Amino acid sequence: MNKVYVKDINSYFDDELCAFIEKFFNDNKLIFNDIKTILLKPNILQASPPENGVTTHPEFIRTVIKVLKKIGDFHILLGDSPGANFKNYEKVLEVTGIKKVCEDENVEIISIESYRPLNIEDIVISSVFENVDLIINLPKLKTHSLTGLTLAVKNLFGLIPGTNKVNYHRKNPIDTDLADSIFKIYGLVKDKTIHILDGIIAHEGDGPSRGTPVSLNLVAAATDAVSLDMAICDILDLDREICLTNCSAIKKGYNVNFKLTENVSKRKIKLPISKRMFSPPKFLKSMVAKNIYVKPEVNENCIGCLLCLKSCPVYAIKSTSNKRVIIDKSKCIECFCCHEVCESGAIDLKRSFLHRIIVND
Repeated sequence: MNKVYVKDINSYFDDELCAFIEKFFNDNKLIFNDIKTILLKPNILQASPPENGVTTHPEFIRTVIKVLKKIGDFHILLGDSPGANFKNYEKVLEVTGIKKVCEDENVEIISIESYRPLNIEDIVISSVFENVDLIINLPKLKTHSLTGLTLAVKNLFGLIPGTNKVNYHRKNPIDTDLADSIFKIYGLVKDKTIHILDGIIAHEGDGPSRGTPVSLNLVAAATDAVSLDMAICDILDLDREICLTNCSAIKKGYNVNFKLTENVSKRKIKLPISKRMFSPPKFLKSMVAKNIYVKPEVNENCIGCLLCLKSCPVYAIKSTSNKRVIIDKSKCIECFCCHEVCESGAIDLKRSFLHRIIVND
């Protein structure tokens, strides 16, 4: 039976955080046998300050590093591929506070794109995973407008280099198909990954970047990502299948049998608009489905950075002569990549008339 470590922790500076990570590592110390190089894989989606709950908190990362130094002499690397903004990696690292932590702790920052891409079973993935002995996955507890929640399995999507992530959306316009592809990535790397989730400051609403921070005061860890993700759904009092990568695991017949290390209180989190859907009777679905939708729309905050354009897998976004962008909603497949990567708050999610009537907020 898999074990999912959970703990109520109120602050990134609480000594209990260090004790929690130490226990997780010590209970699984055999994993560290013969380990020389470790990759820390946080969620570094965009240039957003840590208090926004968009990225793994720098002090959470610092604590993991300090505990690793206690238990062994490892070569510690840190890396991610932040959405369409991977070319501005330096800025992202600075704004998130992660660069300073790595400098303070003498941890080498690497770019996922600096390692050659591999094509394994039609999955393009950075060869960084072959160049390290262990990946410590450090996801942020967040809602996600496309996949419901972004937790441990989804965070490994950051091992896909650069614009290849856009190709995944292009090949998989249906959200469940995309989740299946992401689950395949987990299948490639699961034997050399362990997972510690930052849910002290989480992110709710229209995540993973345009929602609001929320104090859930929760941390969790496991050697199995699916067990962790399903445990978090239970703690949030949500159907496990709201996290679409859990659906992928269930379809694959993944054996999920876990227990929590301790009882923690249930939490509540506000889901994205796109996931607060009413399911009509079958005879009505074909009649109303095409009129119940959520589409991205550009507002006056647009600064013409074109991150949204670069992220769109179906080329539904174009730039205008005055350096703004427009979205062709007839081409939009509602993947919400533009909404996810926008750093200026320029993409809103607009609901159709029927969506506003039917969906219970």
